Amino acid sequence: MVFSHDGLRDSLTRVAAPPFFYESLKREISLSERSESTITAVTFRLISEQPIYDYPLVAFSEIAGRALRLEDHIARMGINNFVILITGDNDVAEQICARISSQWTLEGVPGICLHYAWISHEVGESALDFLNRLDGQELKTTSF
Repeated sequence: MVFSHDGLRDSLTRVAAPPFFYESLKREISLSERSESTITAVTFRLISEQPIYDYPLVAFSEIAGRALRLEDHIARMGINNFVILITGDNDVAEQICARISSQWTLEGVPGICLHYAWISHEVGESALDFLNRLDGQELKTTSF
């Protein structure tokens, strides 16, 4: 992964880079605890039997970007892994995942499946614990 020179964006997909996402996550956790609102994190992994190169990653970031709302944050957190931070609960996350999955089925790259999961933040949970808990979730699959 290569980040832009300012460290804010992934240079390939133009979504947030991990350092910028971590700072946004900390701010959103603080805000949600003060306002007693819910934030939910979604992970998407692109999985294929063949190596995944640039085009599928760009295609996913564009599809996801169209499915998200202004207040949502998306970042590329690994080679084939994206995390989306949503202002809202599991129902909102499920709706967004359904939109992204259905668009991927229509416009995505054949042979590449989306695997995804989501969790809501628990009061008092650190950003790192929140992301670690997300990593431990069982993934659902969208085939294409």
